[in-house]
Amino acid sequence: MTGKEIEMAKDSPPRAYVAQCIDLFEGGEKTVTLKGRGQAIAKVVNVAEVVKRRVKGLCQISSIESLYEARKGEADQKKYTAGMKITLSLDQLDKSAPGYQDPVPEEEVQEEDKARREPSSTKKPKKGGKSGGGRGRGAGKGAAAAGKGGKAGGGRGSGGRGGGRGASATGATGGRGNAR
Repeated sequence: MTGKEIEMAKDSPPRAYVAQCIDLFEGGEKTVTLKGRGQAIAKVVNVAEVVKRRVKGLCQISSIESLYEARKGEADQKKYTAGMKITLSLDQLDKSAPGYQDPVPEEEVQEEDKARREPSSTKKPKKGGKSGGGRGRGAGKGAAAAGKGGKAGGGRGSGGRGGGRGASATGATGGRGNAR
Protein backbone atom coordinates (compact mmCIF):
# COMPACT_ATOMS: atom_id res chain seq x y z
CA MET A 1 0.00 0.00 0.00
CA THR A 2 2.14 2.84 -1.21
CA GLY A 3 0.83 6.30 -1.81
CA LYS A 4 0.83 9.77 -0.34
CA GLU A 5 0.64 10.42 3.39
CA ILE A 6 -0.96 13.57 4.76
CA GLU A 7 -0.21 14.51 8.38
CA MET A 8 -2.93 16.75 9.78
CA ALA A 9 -2.43 19.53 12.29
CA LYS A 10 -5.15 20.39 14.81
CA ASP A 11 -5.44 24.03 13.77
CA SER A 12 -5.38 23.79 9.96
CA PRO A 13 -8.63 24.12 8.02
CA PRO A 14 -10.17 20.75 7.05
CA ARG A 15 -11.26 21.95 3.60
CA ALA A 16 -7.61 22.38 2.60
CA TYR A 17 -6.99 18.70 3.39
CA VAL A 18 -10.17 17.68 1.55
CA ALA A 19 -9.07 19.63 -1.54
CA GLN A 20 -5.56 18.15 -1.33
CA CYS A 21 -6.91 14.58 -1.15
CA ILE A 22 -9.32 15.08 -4.04
CA ASP A 23 -6.57 16.66 -6.15
CA LEU A 24 -4.28 13.68 -5.44
CA PHE A 25 -6.93 11.17 -6.51
CA GLU A 26 -7.80 13.18 -9.63
CA GLY A 27 -4.06 13.40 -10.41
CA GLY A 28 -3.80 9.62 -10.62
CA GLU A 29 -2.88 8.69 -7.05
CA LYS A 30 -4.46 5.37 -6.03
CA THR A 31 -3.91 5.52 -2.24
CA VAL A 32 -3.86 8.39 0.25
CA THR A 33 -3.20 7.94 3.98
CA LEU A 34 -4.49 10.52 6.46
CA LYS A 35 -2.75 10.72 9.82
CA GLY A 36 -3.39 12.76 12.94
CA ARG A 37 -2.47 12.71 16.62
CA GLY A 38 -4.23 14.06 19.67
CA GLN A 39 -6.81 16.72 18.88
CA ALA A 40 -6.36 16.21 15.13
CA ILE A 41 -7.97 12.74 15.26
CA ALA A 42 -11.48 14.13 14.77
CA LYS A 43 -10.26 16.11 11.77
CA VAL A 44 -8.80 12.94 10.20
CA VAL A 45 -12.18 11.20 10.49
CA ASN A 46 -14.13 14.20 9.15
CA VAL A 47 -11.82 14.72 6.17
CA ALA A 48 -11.95 10.99 5.30
CA GLU A 49 -15.76 10.99 5.40
CA VAL A 50 -16.03 14.06 3.15
CA VAL A 51 -13.50 12.71 0.65
CA LYS A 52 -15.31 9.33 0.51
CA ARG A 53 -18.47 11.21 -0.47
CA ARG A 54 -16.68 13.19 -3.20
CA VAL A 55 -14.62 10.43 -4.89
CA LYS A 56 -16.33 7.26 -6.17
CA GLY A 57 -15.07 3.82 -5.17
CA LEU A 58 -12.87 4.63 -2.17
CA CYS A 59 -12.25 1.77 0.25
CA GLN A 60 -11.09 2.62 3.76
CA ILE A 61 -9.01 1.02 6.49
CA SER A 62 -8.83 2.79 9.84
CA SER A 63 -6.35 2.08 12.59
CA ILE A 64 -5.66 3.59 15.99
CA GLU A 65 -2.07 4.04 17.07
CA SER A 66 -0.51 4.92 20.37
CA LEU A 67 3.02 6.01 20.97
CA TYR A 68 5.20 7.50 23.62
CA GLU A 69 7.21 10.51 22.66
CA ALA A 70 9.81 12.45 24.63
CA ARG A 71 8.65 15.78 26.00
CA LYS A 72 10.47 18.82 24.72
CA GLY A 73 13.51 19.60 26.84
CA GLU A 74 13.00 16.57 29.09
CA ALA A 75 14.77 13.54 27.66
CA ASP A 76 13.80 11.15 30.46
CA GLN A 77 10.10 12.07 30.48
CA LYS A 78 7.74 10.54 27.95
CA LYS A 79 4.20 11.49 27.00
CA TYR A 80 1.50 9.13 25.73
CA THR A 81 -0.09 10.25 22.46
CA ALA A 82 -3.00 8.65 20.64
CA GLY A 83 -3.13 8.76 16.87
CA MET A 84 -5.29 7.67 13.98
CA LYS A 85 -4.43 6.56 10.49
CA ILE A 86 -7.04 6.22 7.74
CA THR A 87 -6.04 4.79 4.38
CA LEU A 88 -8.30 5.64 1.44
CA SER A 89 -7.76 3.67 -1.75
CA LEU A 90 -9.27 3.30 -5.20
CA ASP A 91 -7.77 -0.20 -5.29
CA GLN A 92 -9.47 -3.00 -3.37
CA LEU A 93 -8.09 -3.31 0.16
CA ASP A 94 -8.01 -6.38 2.41
CA LYS A 95 -11.64 -6.89 3.49
CA SER A 96 -10.56 -9.02 6.44
CA ALA A 97 -8.38 -6.25 7.91
CA PRO A 98 -9.64 -4.69 11.13
CA GLY A 99 -11.12 -1.26 10.41
CA TYR A 100 -12.08 -2.04 6.79
CA GLN A 101 -15.04 -0.15 5.30
CA ASP A 102 -16.60 -0.72 1.89
CA PRO A 103 -16.93 2.20 -0.53
CA VAL A 104 -19.91 4.53 -0.09
CA PRO A 105 -22.76 3.59 -2.48
CA GLU A 106 -22.38 5.48 -5.77
CA GLU A 107 -25.75 7.20 -5.40
CA GLU A 108 -24.47 8.84 -2.18
CA VAL A 109 -21.29 10.17 -3.84
CA GLN A 110 -21.51 13.73 -5.11
CA GLU A 111 -18.39 14.57 -7.07
CA GLU A 112 -16.83 17.90 -6.27
CA ASP A 113 -17.28 20.89 -8.54
CA LYS A 114 -13.91 22.67 -8.52
CA ALA A 115 -15.53 25.92 -9.64
CA ARG A 116 -17.40 26.01 -6.31
CA ARG A 117 -14.23 25.49 -4.29
CA GLU A 118 -13.50 28.56 -2.19
CA PRO A 119 -9.98 29.87 -2.69
CA SER A 120 -8.20 29.98 0.66
CA SER A 121 -6.74 33.45 0.04
CA THR A 122 -10.16 35.13 0.00
CA LYS A 123 -11.44 33.90 3.35
CA LYS A 124 -13.96 36.14 5.02
CA PRO A 125 -13.27 37.02 8.64
CA LYS A 126 -15.34 35.15 11.20
CA LYS A 127 -18.04 37.04 13.01
CA GLY A 128 -17.60 37.45 16.73
CA GLY A 129 -14.41 36.82 18.56
CA LYS A 130 -11.86 39.52 19.16
CA SER A 131 -12.21 41.10 15.74
CA GLY A 132 -15.69 42.45 16.46
CA GLY A 133 -18.54 42.43 14.00
CA GLY A 134 -20.52 39.71 15.73
CA ARG A 135 -23.46 39.79 18.09
CA GLY A 136 -21.84 40.83 21.31
CA ARG A 137 -23.11 42.04 24.62
CA GLY A 138 -23.45 45.69 23.72
CA ALA A 139 -21.14 48.47 22.66
CA GLY A 140 -19.02 48.65 25.78
CA LYS A 141 -19.09 50.51 29.03
CA GLY A 142 -22.35 52.37 28.46
CA ALA A 143 -22.83 55.51 30.56
CA ALA A 144 -19.28 55.34 31.89
CA ALA A 145 -17.88 56.01 28.42
CA ALA A 146 -19.78 59.30 28.08
CA GLY A 147 -19.07 60.55 31.56
CA LYS A 148 -21.27 60.50 34.63
CA GLY A 149 -24.96 60.48 33.96
CA GLY A 150 -24.78 60.63 30.15
CA LYS A 151 -25.45 57.86 27.67
CA ALA A 152 -22.76 57.00 25.16
CA GLY A 153 -25.04 54.93 23.00
CA GLY A 154 -23.54 51.79 24.44
CA GLY A 155 -25.84 51.18 27.38
CA ARG A 156 -28.76 48.82 27.56
CA GLY A 157 -31.06 48.87 24.60
CA SER A 158 -28.52 50.01 22.03
CA GLY A 159 -27.29 46.71 20.70
CA GLY A 160 -26.18 43.19 21.37
CA ARG A 161 -28.09 41.50 24.16
CA GLY A 162 -29.30 44.68 25.81
CA GLY A 163 -32.95 43.83 25.22
CA GLY A 164 -33.87 46.76 22.98
CA ARG A 165 -36.17 48.47 25.51
CA GLY A 166 -34.60 51.93 25.47
CA ALA A 167 -36.55 54.91 24.16
CA SER A 168 -35.84 55.98 20.61
CA ALA A 169 -34.84 59.49 19.56
CA THR A 170 -38.52 60.39 19.01
CA GLY A 171 -39.55 59.28 22.48
CA ALA A 172 -41.47 56.21 21.31
CA THR A 173 -41.41 53.22 23.59
CA GLY A 174 -41.63 50.54 20.97
CA GLY A 175 -45.30 49.75 21.60
CA ARG A 176 -44.78 48.47 25.14
CA GLY A 177 -46.07 51.53 26.98
CA ASN A 178 -44.47 53.15 30.01
CA ALA A 179 -46.49 51.32 32.70
CA ARG A 180 -45.01 48.16 34.11
